[in-house]
Amino acid sequence: MRKFQFYACLCLTLVLLCLQACQPVTNHTANHETVIPTASLENIPNSEAGDIVRKAIESAGGWEAWSSKKALSYIKTITFYDSTGEVTRVSRQLHEYNLHPRFQARISYEDNGKKYVILNNGQQAWKLEDGKIMTDEASKNSSWNSSFGSHYVMCMPFKLADHGAQFAFDGKTILPNGKEVNSIKVTYLEGAGSSALYHTWWYFFDPSTHELVANFLDFGNGYDYTEYLAFTSVDGIKLNQRRKSYKSDSLRMDIKVSSSYVNEEVQFMDALPLSYFEPTK
Repeated sequence: MRKFQFYACLCLTLVLLCLQACQPVTNHTANHETVIPTASLENIPNSEAGDIVRKAIESAGGWEAWSSKKALSYIKTITFYDSTGEVTRVSRQLHEYNLHPRFQARISYEDNGKKYVILNNGQQAWKLEDGKIMTDEASKNSSWNSSFGSHYVMCMPFKLADHGAQFAFDGKTILPNGKEVNSIKVTYLEGAGSSALYHTWWYFFDPSTHELVANFLDFGNGYDYTEYLAFTSVDGIKLNQRRKSYKSDSLRMDIKVSSSYVNEEVQFMDALPLSYFEPTK
């Protein structure tokens, strides 16, 4: 249960950071309304840090190719580990997203004999259990957090072109595996995301290939370190295929594996109809 709570908290750090699409939209939640500005390479500053991010996007297929993709589908397998490194749970999920010009999400999976679907039409989100909308607060939060967070992580480094991202070159860094990388510190402007003022990211890129190697997150109550272990190329776009996450200390010296992720059957598609991202009436 603590493992689940940790990842629910981690997903919360991603909420609304991944909302930026290629057209401004207005997002309504129970407590506020947010206008989502356009994602663009123009949002990336002309600086050493910005240059590293632009090269990473180009290495992953380029902005023009990425912005032409309408929808994305893949199977994600998540393996959770306890403090000793033993497997505690495995979850296999189908992820389907409309990417451009507007974000929508559908995540389907089974757990303990029940079928779950998370839906996000870009303005509202729901979690369904065996076809019924769940109305408790935890499920409402999960619907937002899981859809936005999974999209944000899968679509790196392109998501760094979202409005509100602030970059700083943090020098050369040695990762726990001994690899030297370029370190980019990323924060978000107020209003760019629900955790913008409380969480700080570091993204690490290979100086030669410009590929995303790892990231590090300070989420206020702890630290998370993630290694990007393998990529797959689909229609000219390089996307993450395998990654592993660790609980970490502030210096990335004491890391303990907490989960691993494998993305399979990755494919781009034509845009899916809006009705596919809404609960059946």
